[in-house]
Amino acid sequence: MAISSTGAYSFQRTSSAWEVHESWRARRREAAANYLAQGSAAMSAFATAATNQIDGMASLTTQAAVTRLQKQLSAKSQSLNLTA
Repeated sequence: MAISSTGAYSFQRTSSAWEVHESWRARRREAAANYLAQGSAAMSAFATAATNQIDGMASLTTQAAVTRLQKQLSAKSQSLNLTA
């Protein structure tokens, strides 16, 4: 039986210093694992965003090149039709 701060007997089991320390270490391990998981998720999200941006830029560049080539082809065919 432990004596509480009020001087009364308490029938609750008190934790040893070892148990308190192990509980603290377990909470720290959990917090560290959570931190690493969140960091990994953020890194994955940033990598996905960068990949999507690169894909989008490639798509826009390709479309601009196709449009430019179509305009050049149209201009060339018009110039050939005018001289013929």
